[in-house]
Amino acid sequence: MQSENKNSVRRRGVTLTIQGSRKINQAKAEIEIEQNFKRYTLESLSEATGLTPTTISKVFTGSARVDKRTLQYCFDAFNLTLLANDYQYNSDRDNLAEMSFSTSAENFSNLEAVRDSPLETLRDRTNTPQTSQMAQSPRPPTVPGGQMPLDSVFYIDRPILESLCYQAIVQPGTLLNIRAPKQMGKTSLMSRILAYGSSLGYQTVSLNLQLADAEILQNLERFLKWFCARVSKQLGLLNQTADFWDNSLGSKANATDCFEDIILGNCVRATSPKENCPLVIAIDELNQLFAYPDIAREFLLLLRTWSEKAKIKLTNSNLWQKLRLVAVFSTEVLIPSAINPSLLNTGLVIDLPEFTQAQVQDLAKRYEQEITAQQIEQLITLLGGHPYRVQLAFYSLYQQTITLEELLENSGSTTALYKEHLKQQWWNLQRYPELLTIFTEIVSQSSPVECEAKQASQLYKMGLVHHQGMQASLACELFRPFFCNRLSPIKNQ
Repeated sequence: MQSENKNSVRRRGVTLTIQGSRKINQAKAEIEIEQNFKRYTLESLSEATGLTPTTISKVFTGSARVDKRTLQYCFDAFNLTLLANDYQYNSDRDNLAEMSFSTSAENFSNLEAVRDSPLETLRDRTNTPQTSQMAQSPRPPTVPGGQMPLDSVFYIDRPILESLCYQAIVQPGTLLNIRAPKQMGKTSLMSRILAYGSSLGYQTVSLNLQLADAEILQNLERFLKWFCARVSKQLGLLNQTADFWDNSLGSKANATDCFEDIILGNCVRATSPKENCPLVIAIDELNQLFAYPDIAREFLLLLRTWSEKAKIKLTNSNLWQKLRLVAVFSTEVLIPSAINPSLLNTGLVIDLPEFTQAQVQDLAKRYEQEITAQQIEQLITLLGGHPYRVQLAFYSLYQQTITLEELLENSGSTTALYKEHLKQQWWNLQRYPELLTIFTEIVSQSSPVECEAKQASQLYKMGLVHHQGMQASLACELFRPFFCNRLSPIKNQ
């Protein structure tokens, strides 16, 4: 009798594994492509499977457990075979769900299908799960920080967001804005978008504005010449910018003509030189321009104009339809008042979130760390689910330079581990002295503090707080002892 009760619980407690989710989303995507990218909705999936829209939402978002037979119906609808490693029993306390998407039934129809990413293609060549690859690979983990290689087993997928990005660059005139505080994974995501574009045969260009000298960034004509020259160089084109420039037309008009006549006009597929192909240009560290608001405003207006030109089908040979733009910027640098915020909200905006509990658990497995669900919760309380902070924690545990007990105690060893990261946060905050007083109060209180909505929003963009309306609380307990020591003199003034 006891055995029967146990089995009945297990039959009700099933969710898709990461592998199962990718498998069904890939099949869904392939059919959508065949249907000229006509998206599935909850209602159409309900009709195909015979399940209710609510149940469909539970399956695809992993928000609740379902019966195994429910998964079978979904897989049958896409002519797939449900295998043992496609699902897991959540009654087992040692197996946290490997995916957790806070997606409601109402917004499901706006999500794109998860298509094969370049990283997934690399994994499929060996048909080996990521955790197994790590065990077989002789390469030890590298120190976290910076862009993660495409084949890194420590890169945590964000399937819904990545799917939206991959689908976006297929559309002519896409302007994709990826934003988050530093070290949240923006550049790593950008590199995967470019790799995906390359896998489709697109031409791709990656520009980092940190490579532009200050004297270039503060002059619109010099900056646009630099921009056109860098794009031309990466495409293997001769730099004709100097000969092409006509001072009587103005910088933005010259750059537009240069793109149309030289860059887009010569963008062809390497495998078929007579065939035109899309061009994806990714601009990293766009926030470098925020120090020069007038230049930033004009450049953002230009990007929006180019995006709109691509959507106007004047003729079948409209070269602007080949262009896709990806802009990446850090939100610690607050947008100057001279820049209309709408210029950075054009197109598809991707705000990178912190890792969920399931994603942190997944990362722990990849670093071969045995950690309980309760310890995961403690770790998230300490580090806030911030990708870099979590990566550094597991890397240090893997290297045995700190123990889990020391880490979770938020001891002096923990502060030492995150010394450079904390100093960077302090430097960012000092740039905005008008926020110091309210942040001092937030640090000193364990419960949320009421503050102006604008202040709460600014501190949130800097990665220092979580907020809901006018209520703000510290983003992670790691900050509290560090900032208390530095802000106490301000509080006592």
